Amino acid sequence: FCLFRGLGDVYKRQDQFICHDFVGGLPTDVDQYEIAKFLDIPAVNIYMGLQDEMDGEFIAFCGDINRSLKQGNYLVTETTAQTTGWDSQWQFPPYPGQLRLAVYANIASGASLVSYWHWHSLHYGQETYWKGVLGHDLEPNRVYEEVTQIAHELKRLGPELVNLEKRNRVAILHSLDSFHGLSFMPFHREINYMTVLNQLYKTLYNLHVETDFVFPQSQNFSEYKLIIVPPLYVASDELLNRLAAYVKNGGHILMTFKSGFSNEHSTVRWSLAPGPLREAAGFYYQEFTNLKTPLCLRDDPYAVGAENKVSVWAEYLIPEKARSLAYYDHPVLGKYPAITMNNYGKGTLTYQGTILSDRLQEKIMLETLKMAGVPSADSELPGSVKVKHGILNSGRAVHCYFNFSSQPKEFIYPYQSGIDILSEKPVTKSLKISLPAWDLVLIKEK
Repeated sequence: FCLFRGLGDVYKRQDQFICHDFVGGLPTDVDQYEIAKFLDIPAVNIYMGLQDEMDGEFIAFCGDINRSLKQGNYLVTETTAQTTGWDSQWQFPPYPGQLRLAVYANIASGASLVSYWHWHSLHYGQETYWKGVLGHDLEPNRVYEEVTQIAHELKRLGPELVNLEKRNRVAILHSLDSFHGLSFMPFHREINYMTVLNQLYKTLYNLHVETDFVFPQSQNFSEYKLIIVPPLYVASDELLNRLAAYVKNGGHILMTFKSGFSNEHSTVRWSLAPGPLREAAGFYYQEFTNLKTPLCLRDDPYAVGAENKVSVWAEYLIPEKARSLAYYDHPVLGKYPAITMNNYGKGTLTYQGTILSDRLQEKIMLETLKMAGVPSADSELPGSVKVKHGILNSGRAVHCYFNFSSQPKEFIYPYQSGIDILSEKPVTKSLKISLPAWDLVLIKEK
C-alpha cells in the first residue's frame, strides 16, 4: 500500500488506487482523518472477538469510523480466518456460521471488500498461530467450507451488495485533540475521553441506532439530525460556533462534560464556561468537583433503580434558559442540575455535567433520539439481534438482521414487504422471523 499520494500518483496505473490499512478502532497515535485525505479509499484490519465474545460491535465500530473518514465505502484488508495470536494463548476458532455473519456485517456497514489474513497457516515465525483459511496441513477444513459458501453467495449477490450506501442520521463527534488534552490533564485514573466515547457508542449500538463519525474538520454537520459530543475539551471558537449554529438551524446535540473549556491550544478560556457554547447550552458554570464516591440523582427521575448513579465529575451548572432535567441528591451539590436541555433556535442541546451509569445514559439517549426525530422501528429487537440498513445499487432499501448468539431468536419485521436475497424467500411486513444461531437475513424491499 502506498500512503504518500505524490509517489502514488507517479507510479500507479489508471486502473489502480491508493489505500492504507488502518489497525481498527480509534488509535490515538495517528490522525486517521488527515491520513485519509491522501487516499482514494480507506481500509482497515478488523480482528473481532469470536465464539461467545462475538457481538458485532467491533465490526460496526471499525466500519463506522472508516466509512466516515471519506464519507463513503471502505475495504476490510485483513480479518480473522481461524485464530489469531503471536503465540498459542489466544486460539479461539469461530463457531460455525460466525465467519459468514462477520462478512455480511462488514458489507452492511459499507465494506466493498472482505479479505482474510491469510490463505494458509504459516509453519514457522511470529505468526505461526495466526491461522489462515487452511490449517497447517493445507487440507480443506470446516473454515474452508464456510468460506467457500460465502464465496459462492457473493458471486451471486456481490454485484448488488457492493458499494452499499449508508444514510445514517446520527453522528459522534470525535476530537483527537480533546483526547490528548484530557490525557495531559486527566480527570480520573481509569475514566477518560475514550471510555466516555465508547459508552456513548455502545449505548447507540444496543439501541439499534446506526452511527457515523464526524470530526472537527468536518463540514457536513447539517446532514445529521443528532450529533453526540464526547468531552470536547480542546476546540476552537470556530468549531464551537459551528456547533451552536447547527443547533440554531434545527440540529440536536447530546453533549458531555468538560466541553468548551479550552481553546484549540488546550488553553483554558478567559470566559465563563462553556465559552462560545453558553447561549446554545443555556447555562454557565464557574466551579466543578471530582466525586470520590458515586451520587444518586434526586427522586430517581428516570426510574432506573440501583443504576440511578452518577460518578467521577460534576460541574456546578447554573441555568439561564436551560431546563434542568435532573439534580444531584446531595446537601451541597443538590442545588445544581446534573443534566440540562436547552431549546436554541430550531434545535436543542442536551448537556450532561457528570458521568452517567449505563442505564441512565440509555434513558437520556432515548429522550434525545426522540427529540431529534430519529426513527425507532427496531427498538423491540431481542438484544442479540442487530440490524443495519442501506441502499442497494438498484436504489432499493435493504434491511440486514444478524443473530449474534448461540440461540435462535424471533422478531417482527417492521418495514415494507420484500425478499430475503440469501434464501430468495418473500418477507411481508409484520412477519415473525425466526433466525437460527449465528445466522442472518438480508431483506430487500420491493
